[in-house]
Amino acid sequence: MRIDLKTAQILTSEDACATMDMLRNLVDNPLSLVESLEGLYPKKVAKAMAELMQLRCRAVQKFSDGMQMFFTKEQLEQSSSEKVAAYRAKRYKDAGFEFVHDACCGIGSDSTALARTGLKVLAYDKDESTLHYSQANAAVRGVEDLIDFHLQDVAETVPPEGPIFVDPARRRGSRRIMSPDDWSPNPEAVARLLEGRPGAGLKLSPSVPMETLLDKFPTPDEVEVISLHGENKAIFFWYGEVASGEERRATKLPGCETVAGPLDSVAEVGTLGQFVFDPDPSLVISGLLGSFAKSNQVTTLDPQIAYLTGDQPLANPFVDTFKVLGQDRLDTRKMRKLMRELEVGRLAEVRKRGIPDRALTLQQRFLPQPFGERTVTLIATRVGDAHIGIVGEKITQEE
Repeated sequence: MRIDLKTAQILTSEDACATMDMLRNLVDNPLSLVESLEGLYPKKVAKAMAELMQLRCRAVQKFSDGMQMFFTKEQLEQSSSEKVAAYRAKRYKDAGFEFVHDACCGIGSDSTALARTGLKVLAYDKDESTLHYSQANAAVRGVEDLIDFHLQDVAETVPPEGPIFVDPARRRGSRRIMSPDDWSPNPEAVARLLEGRPGAGLKLSPSVPMETLLDKFPTPDEVEVISLHGENKAIFFWYGEVASGEERRATKLPGCETVAGPLDSVAEVGTLGQFVFDPDPSLVISGLLGSFAKSNQVTTLDPQIAYLTGDQPLANPFVDTFKVLGQDRLDTRKMRKLMRELEVGRLAEVRKRGIPDRALTLQQRFLPQPFGERTVTLIATRVGDAHIGIVGEKITQEE
């Protein structure tokens, strides 16, 4: 829900914080929680407070201070996770800057991450209640003295010279906006914000095709795709002194593993080997799958599909490795026969690329009952015009 400044000020007050702490045990009982809060506050405030208390339980997945922070549902969803924000804040610190403009600060996840490196931050937002929450979150995280807050629309008034970080708003209410032209600030305004800066970072959505982003925004000195726990979180365009000198980079958090290089390789296509490798999504979106395949002497099964294959296991954090036990066409009769021959009792998971069927549908279709005690993974994929199913056992890095 959207809240006004007055409501935000009430929610961040000492009295409201004490109330939320006192009623924390009612979070799992929404009706009782709202009823208790409505006995203490106006209905609008009570509703906003109940939502905040419930959101905080989700926020701990993003922030170590999540149970004390302030946000709406939309703000929480738009915000950068603590690990991702801390990783990219280090770029500005390592570049030798003393301050950074955070052009679209939102609830302050990036501003506070930058401040935690010791940088001075000038934070901007055009919404007064959002800016108030950002100030409150800076206090929660103990960096309020390092951040200057400005109620300002950066699309209308560009911040002064100096390094900048830009994270355009990509939501309107609860709706995610897929067209960069409708983001705030839009590509034209972003170009004005980036112009003439000694260093700049631009956070973009991994849900939008890379070609679209490269067409809409100023050409970056480096493109980085960051994943967290196997899920792509953002694409970053880096400019000037915060760029590393590499054309493309894939980074896997929380371990900070990274692969970098030029966008100049296409993976060779080969036949199925003894192992199948499922790459981290950052490797795929960054365009570095080809150079990774070449340097690790593996091939793809299909030029349009990201699965890799080879005859030796890879001890690399950017791939999950599966030992091939068998494969056949993705046909109900053939796959059930293969499951029976391999004495499969359970599918640990179903991974798929280029296959329209849902994973649960494939699982129910091919393993309607246990055929033994073995636990395996089904990898369903397209190879040329054929759909095939590969049954494999996952190999851990230690093995």
